Amino acid sequence: MWSLLKKELKIHIASPVAAVTFALFLFLTGFAFTAHMTEPSPQNLPEASMRGMTYFMAVIFVFLTPLLTMRGFAEERKIGTIELLKTSPLSDRAIVFGKYFSVWILYAALLFLTLEYPIFILLSGEPDPGPLTLSYLGLLLMGGAFLAAGIFCSVVTQSQVIAAVFSFVLLLTLWFLGEVGGVLGEKISVSSHLESFSIGVLDLGDISYYLLFTFLFLFLTVRYLRAEKWR
Repeated sequence: MWSLLKKELKIHIASPVAAVTFALFLFLTGFAFTAHMTEPSPQNLPEASMRGMTYFMAVIFVFLTPLLTMRGFAEERKIGTIELLKTSPLSDRAIVFGKYFSVWILYAALLFLTLEYPIFILLSGEPDPGPLTLSYLGLLLMGGAFLAAGIFCSVVTQSQVIAAVFSFVLLLTLWFLGEVGGVLGEKISVSSHLESFSIGVLDLGDISYYLLFTFLFLFLTVRYLRAEKWR
C-alpha cells in the first residue's frame, strides 16, 4: 500500500489540478479571514473564534473535494492501467487505501497551511483554545468523509469530469439535506454534524457519524473493485 500511496502522492503534487486547488482554497480563505478580522463596524466586532471560518472552509471543500478525488480510479480506467492495478499483488483494500490516503494527506496539508488563522486569533486576544482545536478536528473528519465519497465516485466511471460532477452533486445533496429533509435529513446531513466541533463540544455521535460515513464509502469502493473481478 505504501508504494502505491507514495506514487499517487507524487502524481498529485506534480499535477496542476492540485496546485490550482491549493491556490483557490488559500486565496478564498485568506480573503474571508481578512474581511472577518477587519470588520469596519464597531457594533459588529470580529468574533475571536474559528466558528465562521470553519463553516466557510467546509463549504469550499464541497466544491474542491471533487477536484482532488476525480483522478483516483477514473484516470486508471481511461488509460487502461486499472487492470494492471487489479492484477497486482496489492489487495483491493490496499489499492483503495493507497488512493484514499494520498488525497487525505494533501487535504491535511491544505488545512495545515491555514493554521496561521487560529494562531493569529490566539496572539490577538484571549480566545478559548478548545473550539479552535476542535474546529480543525471536525474539518479533518469531515474532509476524510468527503474524500471517501469522492473516491467512490471515481471508481464507477472512466471520466474524470463525470466523477467530479457525481461527487459534487452527492456532497451538495448531503450538505443541504439538513435544510429540506426534516429530522431525518438533519441526522444524515454532513453539515449538521460540524456545528458541535466549532463551538468546542466533543460529541462522540458526530465523530462516529464522520467515521462511519468514511468507512461506508471506502467499503463500497472495495466491494465495487472486487465485484468487477467476477464479471
